[in-house]
Amino acid sequence: MNMAKYKGDILELLYHNRSTYLSGQTIAERLAISRTAVWKTIELLKQQGFRVHSVQNKGYQLTGFPEEWDQDMMALIIKQSSYFKRRFVYKEVTSTQLVAKEKLLEIDEPFIVISEVQTAGRGRFNRSWDSQGTKGLWMTAVFRRDVPLQKMMSFNLFLSLAIAKTIRRMSGAEAKIKWPNDIYIDDRKCCGFLTEISGEAALIQNIICGIGINLNHEASDFQQDLAVKATSLKAATGHPVNRYQFLEELLIEIEAAFRQFLVLDFKDIKDEYGQYSNIWQRKLRYTEGTTVVEGVAVEILDDGRLVVQDEKGTLHHFMSADIEI
Repeated sequence: MNMAKYKGDILELLYHNRSTYLSGQTIAERLAISRTAVWKTIELLKQQGFRVHSVQNKGYQLTGFPEEWDQDMMALIIKQSSYFKRRFVYKEVTSTQLVAKEKLLEIDEPFIVISEVQTAGRGRFNRSWDSQGTKGLWMTAVFRRDVPLQKMMSFNLFLSLAIAKTIRRMSGAEAKIKWPNDIYIDDRKCCGFLTEISGEAALIQNIICGIGINLNHEASDFQQDLAVKATSLKAATGHPVNRYQFLEELLIEIEAAFRQFLVLDFKDIKDEYGQYSNIWQRKLRYTEGTTVVEGVAVEILDDGRLVVQDEKGTLHHFMSADIEI
């Protein structure tokens, strides 16, 4: 008997009822299979790293997940998405961003790419991103929609707010946004994302957004030069994060943010965004190209540009500065 064919359906029942127990009889009746098939499939789940608690006369409860991404579990999460239609999950790639750009040539609907390991993960300014092992979330989300080029400036602001909200809700950590697309906890970076676009001169058809989030790293996992600059949700709070539940919540949040982005302007979320920012009332160093300014951020304009006042009172406008914290 091939138990793998029942795995997805039984996993879906257990996942959606994980706050309680489901009896073997209930599962068997709902799926029109034998109780023996249920038991054998539960054993298969356990062998694959799922933790399923069994109690006589009560049934089964899903209490834990494999360390590595499981294809059936990922399929279940994407199935619940109202926007992303396909997912590609790998053990190792050079970069999810590179894979996503290759997939653009053959797929015409929204999708996500996720990998356990990136051997050449990159962030803004082509900086490397350490994305090893099973402790983080390394993904690229591809949005497919005609968007006027002039509107794209605010995309990162909508998305960063969505990510910060997810981190706060799922970990309790006081996530803050470093304009335009980094997330910090206690002045240490836990998340960054890189947005690339393709389309016609004035109309964007594809938004390719690579997201890296440190979830369950210990402080000792970071290289020495990063130890004072980087953190994870677990390192900041002392509590591990369920990667599957985090991904599920993140997709819900960024889908909602994307729909907001399409119909709203940044001014509509400006006040809320400002409450999440970590750059106000601080003298920081801002670099954009050859322009370097030390000053205090005083405003984000309705078009998303950052206004910084230097010590002489001069105002400088930035579209995508590198900020040193």
